[in-house]
Amino acid sequence: MRNVIGYGLFFLMSLCVSAHAKVPEVQLQLLLQQHRGQIVYVDFWASWCAPCKHAFIWMNTLDKKFDGKVQVVAVNMDADKTDALAFLNANPADFPVIYNPSMSIGRAHKLKGMPSSIIYDKQGNKVAQFAGFNEEKMLRYEAILAELIKQRQ
Repeated sequence: MRNVIGYGLFFLMSLCVSAHAKVPEVQLQLLLQQHRGQIVYVDFWASWCAPCKHAFIWMNTLDKKFDGKVQVVAVNMDADKTDALAFLNANPADFPVIYNPSMSIGRAHKLKGMPSSIIYDKQGNKVAQFAGFNEEKMLRYEAILAELIKQRQ
């Protein structure tokens, strides 16, 4: 009987650890569902990433630039949340930020660098994924976003 209780407790603890590890993934899925009907630009960043600062400045303009038709969601990949908070203090975000210190979302999407981004269409389908941020890439991202906005649902 003691073994059954022990295995039961182990199983429950495993579920709790597993559920806790999935919290960022669930947060992202909820935000994607919440913004169905909009294009969603998901940005993966870290405090040590120099191009991320420039990406944040640009991402803060997207809502206005695209008349509220593009929603930005940022996923922080710092192991220490205090590093992310210091970055956000210096570079405020006008969009939701999910903390994913385990980097599980990034691994699931096979990110190739920081920052990385994924664009989802109005139906919630992943349509593009990129690594890096500079002026040329910014123009490419904006062209994709503009094209997606033109498409009918």
